[in-house]
Amino acid sequence: MPKRLLTSKRSLQTLAACCLAVLLGVFVTGCNTSGSTTTLLAAQADPQRIETYMAFLADDALLGREPGTPGYDQAADYVADQFAALGLAPAGDNNSYFQMVTLRRSLRQAEKVSLTATNKAGAPLAISPRVDYLVGGSLGEAETTITAPVVFAGFGIVAPELGRDDYANIDVEGKIVAVLSRTPSGLQSEERAFYGAQRSLEASKRGAVGMISLATPTSEAIYSFERLVKEKRMDSARMGWVDTEGEVFNKAPNLKVRAVFSLTGGAALFANAPTAWEEILSAAAQDGGVTPTFDLGVSVTINQSSTLSDIRSANVLGLLEGSDPTLKNEVLVLSAHLDHIGVTTTDEEDRINNGALDNAAGVATLLEVARLLQAGERPRRSVLFFANTAEETGLLGAQYFAKQPTMAAERLVANINLDMPLLTYNFQDVIVFGGTRSTLVDAIEQAAAQMGLGIGDDPFPEQGIFTRSDHFRFVEEGIPAVMLATGMANGGEKAWAKHFAEHYHRPSDDMNNNLDFAAAAKFAELKTRITLLVANAEQRPVWRKGDFFGRQFNGPMAE
Repeated sequence: MPKRLLTSKRSLQTLAACCLAVLLGVFVTGCNTSGSTTTLLAAQADPQRIETYMAFLADDALLGREPGTPGYDQAADYVADQFAALGLAPAGDNNSYFQMVTLRRSLRQAEKVSLTATNKAGAPLAISPRVDYLVGGSLGEAETTITAPVVFAGFGIVAPELGRDDYANIDVEGKIVAVLSRTPSGLQSEERAFYGAQRSLEASKRGAVGMISLATPTSEAIYSFERLVKEKRMDSARMGWVDTEGEVFNKAPNLKVRAVFSLTGGAALFANAPTAWEEILSAAAQDGGVTPTFDLGVSVTINQSSTLSDIRSANVLGLLEGSDPTLKNEVLVLSAHLDHIGVTTTDEEDRINNGALDNAAGVATLLEVARLLQAGERPRRSVLFFANTAEETGLLGAQYFAKQPTMAAERLVANINLDMPLLTYNFQDVIVFGGTRSTLVDAIEQAAAQMGLGIGDDPFPEQGIFTRSDHFRFVEEGIPAVMLATGMANGGEKAWAKHFAEHYHRPSDDMNNNLDFAAAAKFAELKTRITLLVANAEQRPVWRKGDFFGRQFNGPMAE
């Protein structure tokens, strides 16, 4: 576990020192008493500092910073030490820099899980493990056996604003619900991703006791059942965070068992269904993917077996208190996940996933922003620097903090997240995931304009990235949030394609990939300018009027 750092010494520049810096030709931000932000910074971003931070966090000695390992704890200690050296106040538990998170680790016992299915006549279906189906493990129970009829619920989408409820004509109480993998086309990508993530919740709310995910040609093209088997993804450990009562946080507590069926497995389940499997797949491929829903006339018995254990891992938090007597009670959260995926279980010579760009780069940028802010006059609002654990296992550290913050929840007014900024080229624009949804984008556009940078469109709209990193855990609490990334211009498109093809979640994501630390410094400067604009503004960020996520999570909204 990380050591407990109990005290820190804040070192703040006075207004006189700031103005002296101007006389000496040093760039300055906020050297005025009105709270408005100028276009200048109190210090220049330092490429060598960022390189030093990244080199430590991506070193082989940390073995990929997997939560619950000494390597992650060493990284957490390092960040806490840097927070202290930069004069940030401890913002974790018990006047420390750490918020300790208990994580439940579940490892599926592949040799003990099983699934059998019978039709209405009691005849067994001819299905085989690893060919037609795979059974998942559980975070809640070491052993579970469920026998129940199976009901098909299409994509399992419930969207009242679209007039859609895939459960409207079926009863899944006490049953296993079968849903098509992924989400239907024809919906806005970020909202589509949200609906997909809600499927377990919707099934659980209606009393379903299990869920079967059915492969489709679309899901096979993205991530095939064969690949799922070959890479043993179901054998990988799952994690969830544990509350103060010792229970794993679970949005779908009624779902006790889960399984994944291949295309051939789905065909077997639908052998005597009211609508043929081929017709279901054809309807699913259309915009909206609306299909009939019905009882499949099949009963399934699923037995899952899992080994459960608990580990402890730290979120690391440091606070720069604001200067305004009133606005300092509002907190802007700057986040970047500290964890990565550890050591790969392959026969390759290099098995350490160093995570230099994912996400040592984000944490290093976070540290440099803290230094730049400390060099000038304090912003009016407080700024919380948040290096969180367990992003790679389900955004768990961010969710733990968002639901159990170390300060009053109502103080948290916005989040700007950094996850895998690609710092390998001289970027000329930035991507703002979620940028159209809240007034945060106003500050981002202004800061980018100050630096001659453009704002690019989401290059991966089909992936719904807005819902897939730590900032979304703040969104789920109604807090406006965005994620920043380097853009596609000036070689960015090629750089991103190369990273995903060759280095993403691979041991080759290390310090030997022609990293551009001048670009890293530019990115830190941009983030600092954005932070100052948001923290010094008269009004807190709010969701755009009528925004989908603002409505879903009851956040503050523009009138």
